[in-house]
Amino acid sequence: MANASTTFADTDARIAAEIIAALDKHASNPIGWKMPWDSFAGFPVNAVTGKSYGGSYNALVLMFAAARFGGDMRWAGFGQWRGKKNPVKKDEHGVTIFFPRFACAKCNTSAGWAKKCRKCGQEFKKSADKRMVGFSQSTVFNNQQTVEPLPMAEVKDVDPAEGFEAAAAIVAKAGADVRHGGGRAFYSPSGDYIGLPEAGAFATVADYWSTSLHEHAHWTGHASRLARVGITRPNGYSREVYAYEELVAEIAASFLCKHAGVDRPGLDDQHIAYLASWRKALTDDPSIIRKAVGEAGKVLRYLTK
Repeated sequence: MANASTTFADTDARIAAEIIAALDKHASNPIGWKMPWDSFAGFPVNAVTGKSYGGSYNALVLMFAAARFGGDMRWAGFGQWRGKKNPVKKDEHGVTIFFPRFACAKCNTSAGWAKKCRKCGQEFKKSADKRMVGFSQSTVFNNQQTVEPLPMAEVKDVDPAEGFEAAAAIVAKAGADVRHGGGRAFYSPSGDYIGLPEAGAFATVADYWSTSLHEHAHWTGHASRLARVGITRPNGYSREVYAYEELVAEIAASFLCKHAGVDRPGLDDQHIAYLASWRKALTDDPSIIRKAVGEAGKVLRYLTK
């Protein structure tokens, strides 16, 4: 008779084969992953102009900085806040962002974002009419750093445990430090806590639990628990290690959803789409998926033991 470890290994191998087949099918008919919660705070925006902050660097820096302010993604310059009669509080420190400087390709006059050159009258109808001459920098401040912060978007009050008692029991038993609010879902290895949007911000309660279980999977990687390298060395690993940790967490979330009966139409497609987005950062070697499935099995057993 096979022992428990052999049974688990056989199960992991079978599930790995199923996931690989689903990923291969996804490659021929890709389904894009969609963020399952609705929040104004999903992407950094200028609170005065309403425009998103351009450039991957600015967006990334402001998204991470927003974690200090409950996930509020609304930013503006010192003068912009003052112009709105809502000045930045004393002794607050802003975040530096960078933006390109342009000049008229015809007369070399500074062009900014204008549609026409103020000196020679050249109309900027195509990209070649301007040329980039360098970068400038600016300092922006979060909405929460102002004297009278703009109110957060109202989120409907939802009891996520209703109808999802099994998932709620898994999370309650884990006892992780879960902090709700803002527009991001994440696990902080340094603080050992999970951040989640309010349940009412999600498209469905099933999406809330799927996301929560994904972040709880990351939580298990802490040095005091399953000690996975993707969590224990958050600042000292490659993109491949990061991608592998995401594979483990999402496969584990899929396992946990099945275990707890968390489902909705299309949820399995969301799991596969998310996995596919990280598989590209690795290789197509099936052994990586099989290894990740094995790690995910450990997560499942840890959270349901």
